Amino acid sequence: MGTSSLVPLDGGLPDESRAFAETLRSLFVGLEVSVRRYAARRNRDAGSISRFLNGTRIPTWEFVHDLLSDVAEQQGSAPTPETTELLRRLHRTALDKSGSAHHRVQVLEDQLADADRETVHSKALVRALENALVDAQHRAADLERQMGQLRVYEERKAAETDRALQVYEDQLAGLRRERQSLVDQVDALGEQLKDAHGRRIQAEQRCEELERQLVAAEEEYEREDVPTPANATLSVSDGEASAEQLNPHHLFETFAVSDSNRFPYAAAVAVAGQLANRYNPLTLHGGSAMGKTHLLHAVGNRARVLQPGLRVRYVTSEGFAYEFEHAHLADRLEEFRRGYRDVDLLLLDDLQFLPPAKGEGAAQDEFLRIFNALHSTGRQIVLASDRPPGQLQFLDSRLRNRIESSLVTEIQPPALQTRIAILRQLADRDGVRLPREVLELIATKVERNTRELEGALVRVTAFASLNRQPVDLALTEAIMNNLVPDRGPVRGEEVGHLILRETAAYFGLTSEDLCGTFRGRALVTARQIAMYLCHELTDLSVSEIGSLFGGREHTAAEHAYTKIRSLMSQRRSVYNQIAELTIRVKAAVDSPA
Repeated sequence: MGTSSLVPLDGGLPDESRAFAETLRSLFVGLEVSVRRYAARRNRDAGSISRFLNGTRIPTWEFVHDLLSDVAEQQGSAPTPETTELLRRLHRTALDKSGSAHHRVQVLEDQLADADRETVHSKALVRALENALVDAQHRAADLERQMGQLRVYEERKAAETDRALQVYEDQLAGLRRERQSLVDQVDALGEQLKDAHGRRIQAEQRCEELERQLVAAEEEYEREDVPTPANATLSVSDGEASAEQLNPHHLFETFAVSDSNRFPYAAAVAVAGQLANRYNPLTLHGGSAMGKTHLLHAVGNRARVLQPGLRVRYVTSEGFAYEFEHAHLADRLEEFRRGYRDVDLLLLDDLQFLPPAKGEGAAQDEFLRIFNALHSTGRQIVLASDRPPGQLQFLDSRLRNRIESSLVTEIQPPALQTRIAILRQLADRDGVRLPREVLELIATKVERNTRELEGALVRVTAFASLNRQPVDLALTEAIMNNLVPDRGPVRGEEVGHLILRETAAYFGLTSEDLCGTFRGRALVTARQIAMYLCHELTDLSVSEIGSLFGGREHTAAEHAYTKIRSLMSQRRSVYNQIAELTIRVKAAVDSPA
């Protein structure tokens, strides 16, 4: 047996990790196989298995369960419950004492599963005891009726012989004893039922507590991945917070350039290199997920690199309107105006959502004044919209004329080679290496925009990860044909409402539940899945998705998309739920009214 990977346990290991590693090593020695051969048999990484056995890394319970099953198969007998429980206890202790938030999440999820099972057992016991109580009560009532009948018969036959009377008295005494026994049983069952109810309540309370701890642990785990100050998101200026922030990953270097967007890209680069040149304002327009927001952030990031002290402000039109409304109500309009008129570069996204002018105090009127102040003092303005300014009929004619007077450029849907380049960038971002023929297949089947490309890529890589398969052409084609929608549903908020209804029905909830404030674990997951589907299957912006779900901030929709995209490659249940709901929504959209 080759066990060269089993080195003496490090004396500096925590006692919990050492005890758990020693138990795993004793199990593994019984297999009489080398680490490398066992890794090949189980399709695992030999280095990870060596670290598990040497105590430098705590494995998942799935690995421990597989190792225990292999040892049992080698020895020809199933593991005893005591052995399994010992391993589970050692595993939980090692995870709990590791100090890692990720391990803490695993422990809490394991405990939550145990609590769920205890709840189910308690509920089943309660139902059984309630049924037994009802049966006992029925039996007692029957005996009472029999006793009444015997009393009537005794009175009628008082003149019969003493022997017959004695027989009936004996029967009556026996019935009384049986009745008393049943009464005692009823009392005992009542006590058991009360105790079972108490255990059920405790189990439910335990579940709720574990859910709260799990949510807190997940939030702590996510906070561990917050960018450091070296790569943190850029704000307006030192000491000054902006309504929105620049995304440090949206750079000119990460933008896929092709004939469909070459001119808008060149104009954006020119503006970033020399502010307030002849392209002021610069307006970018195009369909959803075409790269307009990417270019806006790239302009801001490049300008900040070229001019470190530059005051940059990125904001969506909805964010601008929200700020204006609150400043107006709080009588802080002058402070609001200074925050915008003092910037050197203003980047406004989603111009099409700027509220129409409605007289004095309207957000659009305020934006027109800020626009004129910046333009007249030579400060740069860059706008993005899903339509040309001439088609935004709600805009004030003066504002529309000023926008149209400078450069207005359109971003067309990406061509095939551009879509392939975008997919490669998305795969590199997620640390996934894919063959070119796989990228070409996805890009050929998905033509509309970057959002749908990313959704298809996520489904393919998640399915492969869950099934531990390499991403090849055959696997990709099967997934694209069966699990990825062949087209995006119609644009508009009506599809968002449809997703709300279908998701609520699927999870046994209501649309009001998904839009409410309750944060139970199951409800939060259902709500995040619905937000993910809105992001993937509609052209709604993250702000619109947040508003659809009870007026939430756009950050909630962004967090839901990131969270569910990650869970799809970790939990088969989440992947299956997304696939089934996609089919339901697509069928509802395609069905005649």
